[in-house]
Amino acid sequence: MKSGLRLVAGLLLCMLSSLAAAQARMDDVLKDFREHGYPSVAAAIQRLQSVEDVPGQDAPLARRAAYHGVLLDLSRGGRHPQVHRSSAAALQLMADKEGCVRCRFDLALSAFREGVINKAARADAEARLAEMEILQRQLDSRDALRKLLAAQAELDRRKGNYNDAIALLVRASELAKLEGRNAAQVEYLGLMAALNADRGDPKRAIQMGNEAYRLAEEIGYLVERPTILLDLGHAYSLAGERTKQRAALEKALALVGDDPDLLRDRIIILNNLADFWLSQPGGYAQTLRYARQALALAREQGLQREMIAPLANIGIALAGMGDVDRGVAVLRESVELSKQADIEVYTLGITQELVRVLREAGRYEEALDALQTITELQEKRAVQARETAVLELQEKYSAQRKADEIEKLAAQNTAKQSQLEAESWKQRLWIALAVILGLVLLGSWQSIKRARLANRKLTHVNAALALQSATDALTGAFNRRHTQAMLDGLQQQMEQATSGQSIGLMLLDLDLFKRINDTRGHAAGDAVLVETVRRLQAKLRQNDVVARWGGEEFVLVLPTTPAAALPLVAKKVLDAIGGDPVMFEGQAIPVSVSLGVVAYPMMPGQSWAAALGLADSALYLAKASGRNQAICLTRVEVDAACSEADLARLREAAQAEWQMVEGPVQPLHGGGPEHRDAPPTQG
Repeated sequence: MKSGLRLVAGLLLCMLSSLAAAQARMDDVLKDFREHGYPSVAAAIQRLQSVEDVPGQDAPLARRAAYHGVLLDLSRGGRHPQVHRSSAAALQLMADKEGCVRCRFDLALSAFREGVINKAARADAEARLAEMEILQRQLDSRDALRKLLAAQAELDRRKGNYNDAIALLVRASELAKLEGRNAAQVEYLGLMAALNADRGDPKRAIQMGNEAYRLAEEIGYLVERPTILLDLGHAYSLAGERTKQRAALEKALALVGDDPDLLRDRIIILNNLADFWLSQPGGYAQTLRYARQALALAREQGLQREMIAPLANIGIALAGMGDVDRGVAVLRESVELSKQADIEVYTLGITQELVRVLREAGRYEEALDALQTITELQEKRAVQARETAVLELQEKYSAQRKADEIEKLAAQNTAKQSQLEAESWKQRLWIALAVILGLVLLGSWQSIKRARLANRKLTHVNAALALQSATDALTGAFNRRHTQAMLDGLQQQMEQATSGQSIGLMLLDLDLFKRINDTRGHAAGDAVLVETVRRLQAKLRQNDVVARWGGEEFVLVLPTTPAAALPLVAKKVLDAIGGDPVMFEGQAIPVSVSLGVVAYPMMPGQSWAAALGLADSALYLAKASGRNQAICLTRVEVDAACSEADLARLREAAQAEWQMVEGPVQPLHGGGPEHRDAPPTQG
């Protein structure tokens, strides 16, 4: 009996020993994370919290810092707030009580990641990044340098500096490879794929995305694969490979499943599928299906920001299916949410879709009101861009001062008496140099004052000369030479841009201007030219350009103006010039204009000169069709380098389309003009 009991006890002891041996240790788990990633965030946190050697208060500082640093990183994003707070508190205590530099670095990195997402907190994120740079130098750690490079890349990505971000990630990936961090290499490859898509290089994005996915499958990094597939879907969309886009998104949706840590990814994937079906003939029903699923998830979790895009897709689909009233209402709800969230790019894009829906439904007055929102937002963004540049410069200076103070304090904590003595001698030397410098300045002060006065005069003269060289002496409008140089610069920007923005170009010619000169004199003609420029500048936006192209011909350059808005702007121009006569020496001079209007670029690879040449052809057509009107080209099938075309012949061949916008009715016998209220008509 006793021998039987001993046998059973032995077996139990062996089983317990086997279970104890099977329990993982912290170093092994962290090594597995580095080499293979993890299946889900929740599983990774659970696994690390269950190791047999969780470092307690008596464990070495480096082990405690490593343990809580990884937990802090895993719990970011808000799904595990208790773990995040606990690890942050532990790291802060070690930083304060034990001088743990690694703890300060991980806390600064966590604060940076939270701040960089929010545009309003971007300045604080940059200050955290400066703090990380100093702490990384103190650590002299390859791992800290890798994380710093990845953080700098994230900031560059948020600012739109895609090439700089990619260069930083290449360096971070090389360090990850040296350390055997396969999971980090997958993350960096996926990010580089997304960045190449953002910078308009879908071919390279697809190549890197597939490489990242292959490596993720090879090492078993499950949680990262849906994100890679989502970015691959975007790249396939840019490349026009719609079938592969759909396959990537559907696979991503299956991999995400119901993982609560990937809820936002699921919403984005569903909405991308809605986008895909929106581009397919007869795809409105599928668009509604996926967009409504995304909206339901976002509403259930109270994620207002994530509701914006699904609402926009639902509105577009409803309008496309003929339910215009509901579609417009939903689109307006989406615009309002984007305004509340202060996401200007969403507000602009969705409002443009709203304008398109309203125009196609013939609701021109509502379309014009919505276009006013676009105009105001574009002007606001231009002002904000200027203010942001100044603020960023100030914040960079403040961050550098803070970084200098931190570095100075670190140096003081480790300084020796000999360094203090050397500092004393340095101060004496500076005092002596200051005295000498004061004597030199005293003798040269008068000459400096004279030089400053001369520089001020030279600055004013240069400014006056620059203004004279850029403007027309009679009207004050920009001259042709300056405008050509400006258009060259805009063309370079448009060639590098990936957002699909366009520039409105209008070629304007005063009708029967020679008759005014011949019958009323050149002084009257000059007065008409001056008043024309004044009226144009009063009606257009601050950043729009009015240029005198030659004689009675003018060019209007309208940056960031969608093609759909051009007929309405043309109507404003026609009414502004032709609505009231020009008064000269007590006489009323009736004036009208004809316009040729294009959205530049009308086709890939087109130069501004070629686009303006087509506007000239449209102007010729407007003149030939009776004057006092605008011809707004919407489609012309010609070579990108073509600078003029026989538009009437092209329309007969179904190779050109335009809208004709009529000006106000001109008086027949010197009376006041009558205005037409009719909307633009199809030409």
